[in-house]
Parts: sequence; C-alpha cells; structure tokens
Amino acid sequence: MNSQKFNIGFIGAGNMASALISGIINGGLDPKAIIASSPEDSHLTALDSNYGIKTTKDNKKIASNCKTIVLAVKPHIVNSVLIELAELINNEQHLIISIAAGIKIQDIQAQLKENQRIIRAMPNTPASIRKGVTALCSNKNSSKEDLRTARGIFESVGVTCVLEEISLDLYTALIGSGPAYIFYLVEALLESSKGLNFEENEIKNLLLDMIIGSAELAKQSDESPETLKKKVTSPGGVTERALEVFDENKLKDTLEKAINEATKRSIELGKN
Repeated sequence: MNSQKFNIGFIGAGNMASALISGIINGGLDPKAIIASSPEDSHLTALDSNYGIKTTKDNKKIASNCKTIVLAVKPHIVNSVLIELAELINNEQHLIISIAAGIKIQDIQAQLKENQRIIRAMPNTPASIRKGVTALCSNKNSSKEDLRTARGIFESVGVTCVLEEISLDLYTALIGSGPAYIFYLVEALLESSKGLNFEENEIKNLLLDMIIGSAELAKQSDESPETLKKKVTSPGGVTERALEVFDENKLKDTLEKAINEATKRSIELGKN
C-alpha cells in the first residue's frame, strides 16, 4: 500500500482496529501513514505507544486527511458517526470500509452521497493473531482498485474472500462466528479429559495441537473430509463407536440447525 501521510484512518480503536493496524504495519506500511480516532484515552495511548501512529479524538480529522476510512465502531454508533462526517465525505476522495457487524451497505449509503464507494468487511477474531478469515463485499460504485485496497488491509491479518452481500449472513453464521464453535468443541473435549493424569493446560495444548494438525491435514489433502475420516476409523473400533454416538444423537442435524438459526439471527440484527 502507498505510504502517503494518513492514507488510512480508523474511526474506532478497539481490538479489531488494533489487530488491523498491527497487521498493515507489519506488512510494511509506515505508521506515520495511519491515524485513528477514539473517545477513549486508553485506546489512543495504547495505539501511540504500541505502533507509533497518529491518534485523535476528532473524527473529522480522519475524514479530512485520509483516502481510506475504516469504520471500526460498534454498530449502534455507525449512524451518528456518518451523520457527523457526511458533509466531509465524497466519492472522489474517500473509500469507506465498514467492519461494523450487521450494518448493511445500503444503511451506510443512506447517510452519504449517492455515488459513495463503500466496502463492507466481516473479519473474525483470529485476525488478532494474523490468522483471520475476512469476507468482503462492495457496492456498485467501488472499483477493482478499491477492492484491492481492502484486500491489502485484511490480508495483512489473514485471508480474504469476496462475495455478494446477500450471502454475508450465512458467512457470518459459518465463519464469522465459527471460532466460537471451535472453542465450544475444545471446552467439551476438556470436560471429557478429566480422567487423564495431565495438568489442564497440558491437555488443552494437546487437544489444540490435534485440532490444528487435523485441520492442516484436511487443508493439504486432496481427499475429502469423509475419506479422511474413514481412514481414521477401523470397523468395530474406538473411533467408529464415537462416531456412532454422534450419529445416534444427530450431531450433523444439530450443527445444521444451529447454523440456520444463527443465519436467521444475523438477518434479524441487520434489519434492526
């Protein structure tokens, strides 16, 4: 990315903004090219101390000095921020990227000029360790260059995909919320491990290494997850019995129902 002064500004300085700032600096962007705003002194002090970027409490300074503006505030604050900045933002000078969950592009567009370039991003929490997965969708005013800019930001903290906004609710249920499902699984496995003569932290690390190794095998293999599963499963053996219990309790159906309900909830939140 270009390293002109303040070529990217973050409105909001919470965990995800901090992760993105760290990522793009590690990717080579000059910290002097970044500015962030927040009403919280502690957030601004941390960003200045950790990354050496410019900070401010004035959102208008972001709009006046940045080509790319990342909206990284809580969803219920987005509208008031856009109203505050509407007169300063225009299509020629600004690309707006929103990471506010549930806020649709049309909701952002409604507060800005008709031809505003807007990209909506949905990162997940592993972005904080540069292992995130981020979905991007753009409006008709955004160019291929705008999408490249957004990908450059989010690929500094993981991988990206581009999809239509209509698919974002299902994506949120599957991948945006997905880390919580893995943590739930780890929690359940830890509960089942109490009979082992291990310290809790030791067994946790063993379980996590098992999950990481299994995921990497599935990613690198040309074989389907079903085939890989069969390779671990001996007829009449330990693994087969565990899988039988999963099927007896309709675990796949439960997972599918959970994703469907989460998708519905994402749609409801977007409407509200």
